Amino acid sequence: MLQKKQNIFIHILGCFIFLSLPILFSPELNHHYTIINLLTSQSIHRPMISTTLLLAFFYANYYYFIPKFYVTEKYTFFTILIIISFIVFLLLPDIFIEEKRIDTLFQNNLPHRPPGKMPYSLLVNYNLFRFIGVFAFSLLLKVRERLKKTEIEKTNAELSYLKAQINPHFLFNTLNSIYSLAILKSDKTADAVVKLSEMMRYVLNDSNSNFISLKNELNYITNYIDLQRMRLTPNVKLNYAHEGIVLDKKIAPLILIPFIENAFKHGVNSEENSEIDIAIIVSETTIKLSVKNNCVSTNNQTLNKSGLGIENTKQRLNLLYPKNHLLNIAEVDNSFVVSLIINLHD
Repeated sequence: MLQKKQNIFIHILGCFIFLSLPILFSPELNHHYTIINLLTSQSIHRPMISTTLLLAFFYANYYYFIPKFYVTEKYTFFTILIIISFIVFLLLPDIFIEEKRIDTLFQNNLPHRPPGKMPYSLLVNYNLFRFIGVFAFSLLLKVRERLKKTEIEKTNAELSYLKAQINPHFLFNTLNSIYSLAILKSDKTADAVVKLSEMMRYVLNDSNSNFISLKNELNYITNYIDLQRMRLTPNVKLNYAHEGIVLDKKIAPLILIPFIENAFKHGVNSEENSEIDIAIIVSETTIKLSVKNNCVSTNNQTLNKSGLGIENTKQRLNLLYPKNHLLNIAEVDNSFVVSLIINLHD
């Protein structure tokens, strides 16, 4: 809504400035003519009419001719309309001025000052130059607008594709966790199903937007970690903490969870002792995710599948937070370490 109001204000201001040009650049303004006298003088009639026609042509071309004929590749009709518009722009001021001059013949009590006339060939060339300038400007603006719209649509399509790959990935791994609890006939199975339903409700409903409440995203992460904690054996030490005020902050949905999920997939082995550390720190303008897990033995097939989620998340970070995030992934002392800092949107 604010952007729309700003655009309307820019258009109104631009029209006012454009219509003021004949007056501001009139040579008579700096001599004995005041603005009031100049507005009633015949010398200003032609440039004012021409400028008004140019403004009308700009909006007709921008909002109707280009979308209706140029974009749809009806170039013949488009060319005919442009030629007709130029003829109207060239001849209408003469017709209007001639009628005004006939009226002034009956007003003998008013002083008549014939305006200086520009040679007709020079006048045509001058008007042609102005007409082409306005035509080119309106065409460039419309092409730029369409390119920007196309880029936004392309970005949204890419994000939708990436989300479509990520969401089944989460569902698959979470169901595996519940399956493990069911095999063990754990009393925690029912609680796990409830948490899963909350998680999937979030994925299906809230995560469709590019940016959602940070509070909801952290709740989703907490549910995921609690679900994973239910199936962990005593030889896995899990540390999870988050701090900071999250109210009124937004973040891209499912942008943090792939790194956390990776820690559980590559840092847990029932035959080895391991430790997983997850920390989320929210400041006034940023959020920092730190994930560290031991590199335990896993099969290569699982490792290759997990790479898909990380690569997709990297692409989403580049699309949604260009130049506004810092991601560092490294293997240090037989540990896998992830550090992600994101500048949050207002």
